[in-house]
Amino acid sequence: MRATRAALFLAVALSATRARALETPPVGGEPMRVDLTEATSVFYNVDNRNSRTGVTATRLDDDWGVWYNRFNAQGSWQSFQVGLRLDSAWFYTAPDPTDTALTLLNERRTNPRAPYGPDDARFFVQKATEASRELATRYTSWLYPSKYYVGYTTRDVEATIGDFYGQFGRGFVLSVRKLDELASDTTIRGGRVTARVKSGDFRLRMTALGGVLNPLRLDEASGRYLGVTSAVTPGLVSIAEGGMPRAAASPFDDAVAPTYAPDRIAAAELEAGTRLVQVGVHGSLVSRTMLDVDGTPAALSPGVVRSADTLRTGSISVNLPDLGGHGAAYLETALQSLAYPAALESASSALPGTGYAIYANVTLEEKPVTLTVEAKHYRRFFPLVANVDLARAPEFSVVQYNAPPTTEGVWVDTEFEGFNTCVSGGRAKADVQVGPHAVAFAWIGRYLTWAESVANEQCRTGSDNLNRVWDFASGLELVSADRRSRVTATLGTRFDDTARLVPDPNGGETNVFYRELYGRYEATKWLGGPFSLRLQGWDRRRHQTLGGVTTPWTELQQLVAVDYAPRLTAGAGFEYTGNPQFPPTYFNGMLGYNFDSSSNVSIFAGQRRGGLRCVSGVCRVYPPFEGVRVDATFRF
Repeated sequence: MRATRAALFLAVALSATRARALETPPVGGEPMRVDLTEATSVFYNVDNRNSRTGVTATRLDDDWGVWYNRFNAQGSWQSFQVGLRLDSAWFYTAPDPTDTALTLLNERRTNPRAPYGPDDARFFVQKATEASRELATRYTSWLYPSKYYVGYTTRDVEATIGDFYGQFGRGFVLSVRKLDELASDTTIRGGRVTARVKSGDFRLRMTALGGVLNPLRLDEASGRYLGVTSAVTPGLVSIAEGGMPRAAASPFDDAVAPTYAPDRIAAAELEAGTRLVQVGVHGSLVSRTMLDVDGTPAALSPGVVRSADTLRTGSISVNLPDLGGHGAAYLETALQSLAYPAALESASSALPGTGYAIYANVTLEEKPVTLTVEAKHYRRFFPLVANVDLARAPEFSVVQYNAPPTTEGVWVDTEFEGFNTCVSGGRAKADVQVGPHAVAFAWIGRYLTWAESVANEQCRTGSDNLNRVWDFASGLELVSADRRSRVTATLGTRFDDTARLVPDPNGGETNVFYRELYGRYEATKWLGGPFSLRLQGWDRRRHQTLGGVTTPWTELQQLVAVDYAPRLTAGAGFEYTGNPQFPPTYFNGMLGYNFDSSSNVSIFAGQRRGGLRCVSGVCRVYPPFEGVRVDATFRF
């Protein structure tokens, strides 16, 4: 029956038809342009092989399916713009709490033929309760206005009411944006005004904004959703949250508890300068909506940042975009202050004081060599994470409102725990043009961090907290003369040692915290005519002392695909991990068809390994996936 349902909804996605573009006559002598985008995904998850004996949550991420749809409409007329995105999810099948509890009970019983006893009854009720509470935040069908806005833009003024993104400087103060790789799309729902002044070579830009933070409320990878209640949507916040998903109670709970409390933000930026030098002043104020617990304000999840009810961040930046035609330089210094409810401040003396951060980037060009140096010095400087209930919605831990630079590659996932909150170091990278179509590169990174192997919100820089990190890599980029073929390959290693001895899983002590040797490559080979061959891979040899694995292990990610330009793509993937905590092998296949440059459909079938994924220091843990999914996008 489930397979029949999956086949039905896959057919629906494949047969999605294009809506006709709206054509309107000129209004006030100007045409009105309307752009419609329909993105729909249908998938069915089977057993993803992560089940643990007696663990309810690992049973509830099997055998579920969803039709997830995003409809986006945008229009423009003269200097005005409007937009609306409607998100909907229909879970056509999902786990049942009673079936889940019964499965866990039968696995627990040593003699399946023996009659059920009182202990079995207590276990069944416990697991049914756990499953019902877990399902209260998952697999709930919704239709809601995820994004909407009205904008006005001229050469000198830009104004928006509704949802918009925001990025100040290098992200210390504000970085609210879309991260497709992490299925994250956070906006600010409120108002923003930008004014620009030009006088000769002098430029001045002023931006002010305010509103309520608005992350996506549905996580398609887990079926989880963020829900609010009236307890966390006071005053004008309730207007911004109109039509958004609401929290629901399980049959075993009398009260409805929110999994998200919308944060309010006010921010401003002033940038001024000439072609040679620009100076910026940036500031943001985040105000929490706390729960009232017996008269005491409380965050949905405890933590040094989430428990703060007021978060102030400011920075000054200096940008030199042209060093006499031989490079560029950038410097930003930031301060951060976290304020807590009076009851929390009086009860704890371990809350961090004012934090600060210094970041610098210098690029020097003298053909054939380009040298880039990035450096950072951060003390008690934290990501502005959202007020999310991590116990009931852990998938949304990725939601944050700033992104302090990491100075490392955007894909690096080995800055563990609070690495970037108390760190000094940087990376130097050299690119050398070794031929008309070849570039060789190499980098070296050196970091001292005091918040990776220990919890250290106070950023105490003693040797008992210290990790020393070396990061090396080199590689080559080759492009054919006709630019139809290219290859990029990187070979790197990372040494991460503690200054103190730490317990080794084998029973001894060691200074080794983490080791890695890896190779990354991406290659496209033109085969003639419309055919091209694509290869991608990331092969790693890893060892993590505190990760629960006694020996080093190997990880492989391989993808091979054939493109029939510009229409068809077919590919196959293979993943392997030697980490005994996970299944070893994963196989998958993909087929994609492009109707045109902006309309396409793709089918993925097979297995995908779960784990940590990072983009520029923002990370989330993905669950494993095994099943079939169809994605279709049509734009008009």
